[in-house]
Order: sequence, then structure tokens, then C-alpha cells
Amino acid sequence: RDDLHVWLAPFFPGRQAHTIQVDLEHDTSLSMLRIWNYNKSRLHSSRGVRDMEVLLDGTPIFVGEIRRAPGALTAPEEACEHILFTHDESVLRAIEEHDWLPAYLPVEEDDESAYGDAAALDAGPRRSSGG
Repeated sequence: RDDLHVWLAPFFPGRQAHTIQVDLEHDTSLSMLRIWNYNKSRLHSSRGVRDMEVLLDGTPIFVGEIRRAPGALTAPEEACEHILFTHDESVLRAIEEHDWLPAYLPVEEDDESAYGDAAALDAGPRRSSGG
């Protein structure tokens, strides 16, 4: 496993939550977040995040639980959580067209594509309850 592409912060119950801050520098429309959970190995996959809160300019836009990664590199779609902030079909199509993840997914014979159409993408990922 590649320790250069994962990181792990110590967890101590009762202490302040871990935070990651991203500065987008400019006004940016956010349609989807893909959160990758800790996935170094099956034995250590429980070290990842379970409950997460995402703030945008101090306002919660997602509060919820994200999936535990499988601890295997053979299923990258299972090591991440998709959080969508739109139902706009044209935006969902653009996400699908520019997404690099399907290139790493195993293709099954009866699948038309890794994601299918935008409707399939719309049905799968979880949406924020933040509106």
C-alpha cells in the first residue's frame, strides 16, 4: 500500500474534532463532493471517518455519515462517498463526462458503462439535506 497517498490523524475521544480547510480562492459553484475515506488495508479501514460535517463559508452544507472504505484497491468506487448538491441534469451530465473515476472501475459485460446515464448517477449518490 502506498503510504504517500494516505494520511491518518490520531483520534482521541472527547477532544476537538479534526478539521480540513480548503480555500477555493474564488467564488465557485459546488455541485458534488467526492470524499475518499481511509483505505490503506482491510484491517485498518475502520480508522476512517464516519460522521462528517462540511461547512461552506461557515454554513453546514452536509452533516451525516459516510461509508467505510473496503480496504481494497480493486473497488475504488466503494472507497468514496458522493455528495451531490444538484438535480440539474445538464450539470450531472457534465460531471459524468469529466469524471476520471470510471476509467478505474472494472467493466462488466452486461453494463452499458461504468455509471450508465446521468439518471443512474442521479439515483446512486447521496444528496445533502442542506438544500
